[in-house]
Amino acid sequence: MPRCPNCGRETLRTEDWACQWCGNPLLSGAFRKIPKTYRELQEERSLEVRPVLEDEPAPAPVAAVEVAPIPRAPEPELEAPPVPEPQPPSVPEPEPEIAPETPAPPEPVAEVEAEVEPSPEPEGEPVGEEKPTTEAEPVAVAEVEAETEPAPEPATEIEPEVEAAPATEPVAATALEPDAATGAISATVEGLNASFNSDKAGTNNKLLNKVLQVTGTVKKVFAKDHLDIFYIILAGAGGPSTRPVRCTFSREHSTYLSRLTDGQTATVQGTYVGYERNIILKECSLV
Repeated sequence: MPRCPNCGRETLRTEDWACQWCGNPLLSGAFRKIPKTYRELQEERSLEVRPVLEDEPAPAPVAAVEVAPIPRAPEPELEAPPVPEPQPPSVPEPEPEIAPETPAPPEPVAEVEAEVEPSPEPEGEPVGEEKPTTEAEPVAVAEVEAETEPAPEPATEIEPEVEAAPATEPVAATALEPDAATGAISATVEGLNASFNSDKAGTNNKLLNKVLQVTGTVKKVFAKDHLDIFYIILAGAGGPSTRPVRCTFSREHSTYLSRLTDGQTATVQGTYVGYERNIILKECSLV
């Protein structure tokens, strides 16, 4: 009989595919089946009564011990508070009358002549002598003239006009607004790259999950039925620095993709889902 991998005992498999001793799951068909569940076996084991041995001595009876009651001290009797004796009502004593005071006659005010004290003369200076005036320090004439005369204005140099070489005009960022009739946003590969170069995060948030109609040059066609992968790469005229657009199709468009050739101009409509090395469109179709 096979053993349980958990408890190591020879065991049978219960109806709920468990060991009859420990309940460990037994998924192998090599174990014989028992028509009981693991819970039913546990209940049967709990109901089993251990047989009483004949030689086992009976337990000695426990003698009952009487507990004497604990004597309690007598509670002291509470004395009633003494009743205060009634006192006679006190009679208020009359207040003595105060005689009004007679005002004293005003005393005559003595006229006091103010003595004018002479102003004290300054000590250490003879009277009649003039104080020597302090001569002001001479100011340099050159410094005063330098402060008063305005600085000459620098002469403006006239630069010769240089004709700038005609530069290549950068590709303007498209408005990327949906068409009122179709609801799709029409753009070229160059226009999408210009918008991403000016504001990458803002353009991504604006186009996310929106339907785009992108026009560009077919750079690569990849259609593999056995891999269930169908997509094309649309490139722009900006060269290697331009981020291409990857358009993913379903299997039903594989016939149309096989007709495309490299260098052909195509317009694809799909849902924008993000960008990495490429601008990614999914659920695409040729327009």
